[in-house]
Amino acid sequence: MEKNKEEQVQENQPSSEIEQDHKRKTPSISKDMIKVNEITPETKKSLKQRTITALLLVAIVVPPIIIGDWPFVVGLFIFSLIAIYEFINVLASKKFPLIVDIFTFIMTLSFIFWIAIKQYVQDPSSLYNNGHFYVSDIQISTLGVATLVLILFLFALSYSRFDVTDVCYLTTMSILVSLCIQSIYFIRLCPSSIVGYNYEYSNHLATCLLFFYVALGAFFSDIGAYFFGILFGKHKMNPRISPKKTWEGFVGGIVVSFIVTFSFAMICDACNTPILNGILDKSHWWWIVIISLSMPPISVLGDLLFSTIKRYYKIKDFGNLLPGHGGVLDRIDSLLITCLFVTCMILVIRYFPFWSIS
Repeated sequence: MEKNKEEQVQENQPSSEIEQDHKRKTPSISKDMIKVNEITPETKKSLKQRTITALLLVAIVVPPIIIGDWPFVVGLFIFSLIAIYEFINVLASKKFPLIVDIFTFIMTLSFIFWIAIKQYVQDPSSLYNNGHFYVSDIQISTLGVATLVLILFLFALSYSRFDVTDVCYLTTMSILVSLCIQSIYFIRLCPSSIVGYNYEYSNHLATCLLFFYVALGAFFSDIGAYFFGILFGKHKMNPRISPKKTWEGFVGGIVVSFIVTFSFAMICDACNTPILNGILDKSHWWWIVIISLSMPPISVLGDLLFSTIKRYYKIKDFGNLLPGHGGVLDRIDSLLITCLFVTCMILVIRYFPFWSIS
């Protein structure tokens, strides 16, 4: 039989050339495919600055969270003032009258504390009793939202520098930020209301476990994504919105966050202190799995949401209060959306007619 042309060519080639040709044709796993990315000096410097800022934040923020009640409420109130200022200041370059900023500021603040005001008016003991705060829901006044929209449109008619786009931005951010901050209050204070399910935390400090569970979900998603992205990131997730995010980092964030949060919930339950009795405990482990798996993607969604706003308005950060992180909204954008998601999940589980908590 005649040999095909390829075999004849190979016979006339030196063995070394044949081996090289074979290597070129044979698919193999390139070292670059699994190679760890090189960490640049700029990345090391940024990481150091971010770490120092994060440690300082932990030292300042964690004690009020653990103590709860007045220290937590006052601390979050101060944060609220900064957050509102940051999202309003995005439009500072348009230089419209100060009355627009003041009105939006006051309305957003009223939205944040609307449920507290409503609870106190209906029954003072439902908000504050025996030295503790109680929050069992999140709400925003419909009349307040209508007032915000109508007055902002009136400003748009009155001031040429303030247009419909600005009305939509301020309305959306006012509602979103206020709901998110309300959800932070809810996540921290709602375990104190669990007495309705025939369970009461013997140690009031244990009521902060739910907040730490959610915070771990959001922050370890960021941490996992950050380090996996630095070390292994090669495929960009959405370069238009967030140039540094990669799919490798996204997957790494989900894995790290799930392991940490699920382990945390199980350890708390094993110590006879479930993070939220009747909903997130060992007897209802599937809710822990669902929420623990859901928090990382929601966290990334929150980050991308706020990044989209920054890209649209061509700003790098919402503020510069936190070195290496930007503003307050830049640091906890993912936590805000994650808290809102977990709050909605808890309320759905608690109130849906087909589900009864045992």
